[in-house]
Amino acid sequence: MMMSSDAEQELGPRIEPEPAETVQNVLEDAPEAAQANMARAEAILDRLDEGEVPDKYDTEGEWGFAFTGALAQHPETFKIWWAEEGQVFEGGNLDRGFKELLAAVVAHERGAAICIAWHTTSAAIEDVDPERSAIAADFDANKEQLPADERVAIEFARKSVEAPAEVTDEDVEELRAHGYDDADVVELTATAGTAAKFANFALTLDI
Repeated sequence: MMMSSDAEQELGPRIEPEPAETVQNVLEDAPEAAQANMARAEAILDRLDEGEVPDKYDTEGEWGFAFTGALAQHPETFKIWWAEEGQVFEGGNLDRGFKELLAAVVAHERGAAICIAWHTTSAAIEDVDPERSAIAADFDANKEQLPADERVAIEFARKSVEAPAEVTDEDVEELRAHGYDDADVVELTATAGTAAKFANFALTLDI
């Protein structure tokens, strides 16, 4: 008997993920940043609250590998994307905890549950205070709780993915007025863009 599409959706993502063993095999010759990002993913899964996991997954690991397994259907893209995320969040001048908060804002605004859990838990690994992380759930309502430099940076980064054609010279000048240089502007834009890309992937495939 064929299952309805609704029934299929309850069982997992819209495509069949590669198994965890395949994911690990793909990563064997991936860039170092991709392998480091997988270690980060395992640390995040270890700290995830079971209550955060959607009902259609039995464990935190099954949920996490649904994402990496789906992406591993295209192995070379998986290597590049996974390395990109690792490099964007680990490298650069900006504090990783702050970048995870920024990414959580992007994930919340898209409603991507796995990305919300990922960035919130990753922020906790960086010792970001839970009350500070909670700001991401409703950024517009809570943003005044942040220091002005962080608020301005997140507003800029969010605009770069929500309405990039509306970014102005004045927006960049405001960043500079709060101490950000050109490299920081690129890092903010790349962080938001990476977070949005992963959230869009998760939402499209219902992970």
